[in-house]
Amino acid sequence: MKFINIIIFSLFFCILPAQADDDDTQLKTYIDGLISEGYIIVNDPNLASEAKFNKSRELIRANLHLNWMAKYSLGRNKKNISPAQLQEFVEVYSQFVVNAYADLSRHYNGEKAVVKKVKKIDDRMFIINMEIVKTDSASPIKVDYLIHKLDNGGAHPYKVADIITEGVSILNSQQSEFNSVISSQGIEALVADLKAKIARKEQKEKQGA
Repeated sequence: MKFINIIIFSLFFCILPAQADDDDTQLKTYIDGLISEGYIIVNDPNLASEAKFNKSRELIRANLHLNWMAKYSLGRNKKNISPAQLQEFVEVYSQFVVNAYADLSRHYNGEKAVVKKVKKIDDRMFIINMEIVKTDSASPIKVDYLIHKLDNGGAHPYKVADIITEGVSILNSQQSEFNSVISSQGIEALVADLKAKIARKEQKEKQGA
């Protein structure tokens, strides 16, 4: 899980090449904004660990397409659960994912990423090809990020929707895992499991405080 965290967290601390293959000015502005905000958070000497975590959580929550991710992770099971169950799952899933990724700000160790290419799939979807450089590894890790362009006119017109590492989608892996739990135990068991993981993490943080 920590390796996955590093991958997604690195998107917020990436470096654009001088000549990125990017014909969408708005998308480049969006990525530049993430870079700036991310580096300010983790490198601010006046911020305590808890403050960095909270600010990282806000940044990540604002830039992940959590509603879409949650529904996608349910796969075919989405149509078999009630609107109330779906709403609860989306809320719990979002909290689980955001907390897990934001926690890496406490252990940030200089991981950086270089954007190699930006591919426009269609007017609403982009793939960002990146290489993540870890301080303890000579070979960069190749990762693709799926970016959705939203038609909401809001402050965040783009959202990160998925991460593909060596051909493996994090969302597809989650979907497989979640489908197994739902098929054998039901949606209630999956929600309870995510809630339990959130509670254990919070309790661990309190003990370490």
